[in-house]
Amino acid sequence: MIGAGLVDGAARWSARLGGATILLSALLVSAEVIARNLGLGIRLHAFELTNYAFAAAVAFGLSFAATQRAHIRIDVAYQFLPVSLRALLDLLAMALLTVMATGMAWYAWKVVRKSLALGARPNSTLDIPLAIPQSFWAIGLSWFALVSFLLTLQALMQLARRDLQALHESAGVGSETPTGETR
Repeated sequence: MIGAGLVDGAARWSARLGGATILLSALLVSAEVIARNLGLGIRLHAFELTNYAFAAAVAFGLSFAATQRAHIRIDVAYQFLPVSLRALLDLLAMALLTVMATGMAWYAWKVVRKSLALGARPNSTLDIPLAIPQSFWAIGLSWFALVSFLLTLQALMQLARRDLQALHESAGVGSETPTGETR
């Protein structure tokens, strides 16, 4: 698919951004604990900020999981099916992932709009508009929906070319036969 490498690369960078966000969260919590134990009286709002950061980091990481075919599937019978049927199930799984990701993004933006309309703010001393951290979360979920859609489009093009092996390799889960050979 044209741009598949670009999508994979961008998804990889979004996962790295998520990982860096979690690392920075850990550093922020550590700094606040140290400051508190030294009696410095510095308040960094680590608990609140890291909650926002974690939600955004997970949202951005979901797209990378999709490109790596790392989302959970139950594949009890899948491994015993022929490649042609597995490829069709892989396409169905990608399409359903796209529907779910799109729904998550839709409702995330609905939350952002509601927070903006209400002028919602947290019940804390940080007192930032909730729509700000919620927007990062919604952007991450929107990116996940876009990546899922592009992966589904790629699978559809592979199906149209009747390249079921490529479809299975790009959208499926790795499996082994009962004898241990890779299918």
